[in-house]
Amino acid sequence: MRNANFTAIVLAAGKGVRMKSDIPKVLHALGAKPLIGYVLEQLKSIKNIKQVIVVTGYEAKSVESYVKKKFKNIEFVRQRQLLGTADAVKCAEEKVKYENVLILCADAPLITRETILSFLESYENEKLTASLISAYIDKKNDLGRIIRDSYGGVKSICEASDLRKHMNLKISLKEVNSGIYAFECRALFENLKYIKKNENKGEYYFTDLIEILYNNGIKIGSYVLSDSDEILGINSPKELSLAERIINKRALECFMSSGVRIMDPQSTFIGENVKIGKNTLIYPFTFIERNVIIGVRCQVGPFAHLREGTRISDDTAVGNFAEICRSRVGKNTRIKHFSYIGDTTIGDNVNIGAGTVVANYNGKTKNKTIIEKGAFIGSDSILVAPVKIGKSAKTGAGSVVLKNVKAKETVVGVPAKALEGGRNRRKNG
Repeated sequence: MRNANFTAIVLAAGKGVRMKSDIPKVLHALGAKPLIGYVLEQLKSIKNIKQVIVVTGYEAKSVESYVKKKFKNIEFVRQRQLLGTADAVKCAEEKVKYENVLILCADAPLITRETILSFLESYENEKLTASLISAYIDKKNDLGRIIRDSYGGVKSICEASDLRKHMNLKISLKEVNSGIYAFECRALFENLKYIKKNENKGEYYFTDLIEILYNNGIKIGSYVLSDSDEILGINSPKELSLAERIINKRALECFMSSGVRIMDPQSTFIGENVKIGKNTLIYPFTFIERNVIIGVRCQVGPFAHLREGTRISDDTAVGNFAEICRSRVGKNTRIKHFSYIGDTTIGDNVNIGAGTVVANYNGKTKNKTIIEKGAFIGSDSILVAPVKIGKSAKTGAGSVVLKNVKAKETVVGVPAKALEGGRNRRKNG
């Protein structure tokens, strides 16, 4: 193994016409972050990728602005005219510092770190000059096809639009190109200049380089993926939606393998950086946003929405049509029906009655609510923040709480007032 160092070139110049949007294709959100964010995260986690260059073009300032905010030590070059992928790679030539080059597309966010590592390892172990990632896909697609010679070696890549030229060949045209390549730097740039402009598109296709190298006697390696989902490129809203499902499926499978029970994966959505404890049950039609933490032996859903930053402690139940936002919920607490809890800290052993609403927004600012240990919030209570409900305090059904409630006090009414003498019955009269 050569233990080689790499420069990664990420192609992010395209407009993405089929997205039908003014937003640059690579900035379209997939889950919690743009497409390009996924690719750069993988690259920045690999030690022998020493340099990352992003090639921008359409709305270059917007793309560069996002990358600079989220990642360190990324270099940029601009493709002034969108003349195709070969021209985009050529734009980066003068900045490349290392002897090997990895090329990826910013609109293919599903490639995993493990796959990139395995690909680079095979490239190094086989002492290749050029290699690519491919996969087999049975269904109709627009990806370039891998053409192999009679010995099984990679000979060229045929764009989908040119497939008719090869229909008479007795070869499989189901092996597709991923758009991910590894090259020795010198071989890459010495041969890139021989690519000719495509007459139909007026662009320089990077895929033509494979045939040029082959004709020069250079062996082209191939790393064939078993999971073709990893090379899905995002070119339309439909493909973006498909990628959302794949990302979510991966997350759900990871949780289930660690002891979380998800009753219906097809109707459950979980964002990134979520933590869920063992023996927790997630009911159908539940949406858990990023950066949520759920303890062990909890129950969530059905039709629950846990928004970013929420923390749910052990043995707690969040039931149907409950939304919890930026809140912390203690152990063995029940929020079972039709509730909105926002910017709230809830203690252990609290009961939140059906229809409870924390009114955390006054039209100008978000305000905090505290519900202490053992409190009982009656059905249809409205807690107008900022407000504090003391330990073992109670609110009667339908109460509108505007002021703090003392420990063990019971309040009722609109606006809520303490019962006379602190007793849990109304005054006669």
